[in-house]
Amino acid sequence: MKVPSFRYSRMLDLSRPITPCDHRFVHYRTSVVEVDEPPSDRWYITTSLEMGGHAGTHVEAPLHAIENGTGIIDLNLERFFGEAIVLDLSEEAQGKALSPEQLQRAAAPGGGVRPGDITFFRFDWDKRGGELPYPSTDALRWLVEQGIKLLGIDTPGLDIPGDRSLPNHHLLFTNGIPLIESLDHLDQLQRPRVYVFAQPLPAAETDAIPLRVLAFEG
Repeated sequence: MKVPSFRYSRMLDLSRPITPCDHRFVHYRTSVVEVDEPPSDRWYITTSLEMGGHAGTHVEAPLHAIENGTGIIDLNLERFFGEAIVLDLSEEAQGKALSPEQLQRAAAPGGGVRPGDITFFRFDWDKRGGELPYPSTDALRWLVEQGIKLLGIDTPGLDIPGDRSLPNHHLLFTNGIPLIESLDHLDQLQRPRVYVFAQPLPAAETDAIPLRVLAFEG
């Protein structure tokens, strides 16, 4: 396998920190251990985490919505690094399905979506609040047809509100495309195309796991 090489002038962490404040998914327990051997004042602690796979910035595998689908440990790691196009959708109306044409316009500054791209949706939802934005299934199908290998969003969900059949998740997962949810700091990126490196923990029999997502700008 050819190892990619690149130069960059700036790196940005697109991951949300996992903290004890997130009581929905994370439970911390820290033990202070006294060390009997000299020096006796040495600091030594152990932290136990009881954590859901959907804590913080996390990736979902097909197993999340497809019975007997691919789990985290079996995902192709090459999907998690490479060139990414960032679609700025932060000015689009919320609570309405995004069309294929809206995704195409957002992709234009980055030269369009190319086969093998990682694609990030920038909604700035944390700052805007209100209803969750989401693509129509037709829009997502257009994106899949361009040959993307990984999709990331800065919201906690991608699907059509109220549709419990999860058509958008199923469209991605049946095409083998993992989904990263709850990205952060996409508004701080200065270019529509960046190089991304993100790797999930090798967790077996797991539908989702937190990961760290780094973006490199040239």
